[in-house]
Amino acid sequence: MVDTAAPALRTGVGRDLVTELLGIWLLLAVFLDGWAHLHVPGLETFFTPWHAALYSGLLAMAAWTATVIWRNREPGQPLARAIPAGYRGTVVGVVLFAVAGVLDLAWHEILGIEVSLDALVSPTHLLLGFSLFLILGTGVRSARARGRSGAFEWSAPALLAVALMTGLGAFFLIYCSAFVRTAPAVPYIPTPIGSPGHTQAEMPAAIGMASYLVTTALIIAPFLYTWSGALRPPRGIATMLVAVVAWLPLAMSGFRPAGVAGAAGATLAAVVADVLIARGGGQLTGRRLPAVSAVLAALIWTGQMIGIAVVSGVGWPVSMWLGAIVLSSAVAAGLAFVSSWNTGSTPTQEATHV
Repeated sequence: MVDTAAPALRTGVGRDLVTELLGIWLLLAVFLDGWAHLHVPGLETFFTPWHAALYSGLLAMAAWTATVIWRNREPGQPLARAIPAGYRGTVVGVVLFAVAGVLDLAWHEILGIEVSLDALVSPTHLLLGFSLFLILGTGVRSARARGRSGAFEWSAPALLAVALMTGLGAFFLIYCSAFVRTAPAVPYIPTPIGSPGHTQAEMPAAIGMASYLVTTALIIAPFLYTWSGALRPPRGIATMLVAVVAWLPLAMSGFRPAGVAGAAGATLAAVVADVLIARGGGQLTGRRLPAVSAVLAALIWTGQMIGIAVVSGVGWPVSMWLGAIVLSSAVAAGLAFVSSWNTGSTPTQEATHV
């Protein structure tokens, strides 16, 4: 195994940081393009300033990746062997993104421009999203490759990679975001089953309830991932994840008062959770992780409910909004429990002994 001396480690971290900063460019361009589709009427062409921002970001990423590979090349060594650890996925992502872009252009020329939910589930757009996921994950793959015996430190680029990948997930799941919908702000009148108008009355609340479960999973899954295989769990990760999941979709869809207040309350709750986690330290890993995840979800959504209540009032009955918090906590605990299957020790111990 190649020895990772301190200078080489610093060089790797700096290289990854540039990659992830370019990743910010790409992710913001994605949300900017999404904003244009929502707020610019009559957008019926592939050639837009927002697409230009996205594809220029790809060109910058491709140029940087090529530079990284060339600098890592030794005389007489094939370029394929000069790709640094963690960057093979980046190369695949860049090539796949270019291919998906051509396919997307052909798709739009033949079938037209998507104008609603179909834009998020279009096959070519999903292929673009998968390509971006590979590119944005460079920092994590590189950090894991530098780790000794499977354990690694959460460097700034690795944490930024997790945040960017989560933000990309928030983009593609914006139609079921609990921060964008703010369903509890809408009055809900229970309608008996079988009575006229029951389905129409139940549907918005049902979608809102499902949005809480999806958004909880979107936050908790990467939160749990950052606790696995690391020498020390990263600090501030809950706040970082809530920020990208809440504020980027709100910026894209529009800063409505209830949404802003709910996101502010959830972000503040995440800060409190991070402080409590930092004070708990390593005692919160292992078997305690399901409880930690459940409390984190409860804090986030309680903070959101308080924010909504202050600005617009909660239109759901207590059984609904409290049930949303309890169900979300159960989902968080369940994800943590499943992530611990087939392990006989805490994540920190595994990182030390594997």
